[in-house]
Amino acid sequence: MSIKLNSVKELRKLTLQAIVDLYERGVLLEELTKLPRMLLSEEKPLYRESIYKEREILAQRIKVYLNLNISKVKDMELFELLDILKMKFNCEKIPAEYEGRDHAVEVIEEACDQCPTGQYYATDLCRNCLAHSCESVCLKDAVTFSNGRAIIDNEKCIGCGLCEKACDYSAIVKLSRPCEKACGVGAIKANKNGVASIDRTKCVSCGACYSACPFGAIESPTHLIDVVSHIKKDEKVVAMFAPSIITQFGVGITLEKIKSLFLELGFTKSIEVALGADMVIEQEAHEMEIREEKMTTSCCPAFYEYIKLHQPDMGRYISHVDSPMMALARKLKEEDPSYKIVFVGPCTAKKVEAAKYGIVDNVLTFTDILSWTDARGIDFKSLASNEIEGTYDGWNFARSGGVAQAVVNKCNKELQLVQMDGIKEGAQAFKQFRVAKCNTLLEGMGCKGGCVCGPSVIQKPLIAKAMLTKLKR
Repeated sequence: MSIKLNSVKELRKLTLQAIVDLYERGVLLEELTKLPRMLLSEEKPLYRESIYKEREILAQRIKVYLNLNISKVKDMELFELLDILKMKFNCEKIPAEYEGRDHAVEVIEEACDQCPTGQYYATDLCRNCLAHSCESVCLKDAVTFSNGRAIIDNEKCIGCGLCEKACDYSAIVKLSRPCEKACGVGAIKANKNGVASIDRTKCVSCGACYSACPFGAIESPTHLIDVVSHIKKDEKVVAMFAPSIITQFGVGITLEKIKSLFLELGFTKSIEVALGADMVIEQEAHEMEIREEKMTTSCCPAFYEYIKLHQPDMGRYISHVDSPMMALARKLKEEDPSYKIVFVGPCTAKKVEAAKYGIVDNVLTFTDILSWTDARGIDFKSLASNEIEGTYDGWNFARSGGVAQAVVNKCNKELQLVQMDGIKEGAQAFKQFRVAKCNTLLEGMGCKGGCVCGPSVIQKPLIAKAMLTKLKR
């Protein structure tokens, strides 16, 4: 399938595609050590100073994609991992220190370009004005002028930002790491070596840093090989796909065809998480009706973790209702305890939620599925159309405002709404919520715009939002 991706996403997809193709053909162990050279076959580097560095970074990505503990294996060569992977592929218990750490994201130190951070820089917008206000306000004489433009000496600069505020042309900017800028809770900083480091006591697993890093230095472990392994062993594997899957594989690829896709890939059953969302709507509306105090939603695991870590005194207001993923998974396990449940969505935080409760066995992203379908050479247009279930309100959970609106539609009680649209809005949203009345519902989304803007989406969110509206009936 031809979907235009940026270079980071394309390399991610091609690497996963190669891994799953080799695994399905039963030759991954034999070919694993050749993968970096196979995928980067040219002798000239594409993006970095050396092809050897590019291949080394790719080897580290492969380790993350195989869901190994990167802190343990990062200094090991791929051939040194073959015995461990043989055990893993045979579903044997591997030594605990090599097991993946149930982290939503991992930093590949070799790929981190040590982006400059906290420094101020005078851009070409500088007009060499007569006032030279930037120079006059600087407390450390760090601003000088040369060849008609301002120059900032970062050895002297203390990062106060007075020069930026003084410039009438907005010619002075502060350089920020994309990952740090994207993180809404200050969980990612440069360590003493200048490499990005994640503070797990603050991280809510939203994946904002993962999608923001232009060097692909932050990766997310994948369960793709684990899922393929279950299918190869003829186990009963159920795919539950999130509402945000709409349009992910192309505007012309309908939900009816996407439902068939998972059956084509070998899943025993293909089912919409919108059905789980419909269950949640009923339960949250009922809880809001009988509740004597205000409430927050509980659908988004990144939002849930945000409350626990950054607004801990607000924890008592979290809805007692499962997320749609968990609600549907529990129902499926009741139907058949032998089911292997696989959630498919755009979310990194779902990997942590699944590990926490142990009911959902694996989590795949849309990137994983795209890589897998490309490896198989599946033609979406030739797929059969299966009937789609779930209400519009259930499908509309995919975007910000959808959860709250669904509860309002179902609740026999007038509600006041507060919306936290993305982790960065957390402080402001809870400032409103703290003084809100008892009939207030706070809808929390970890990703601004909702799940259709998640870290592993493939297509533009605006298209998905438009298509969700067309589902209304």
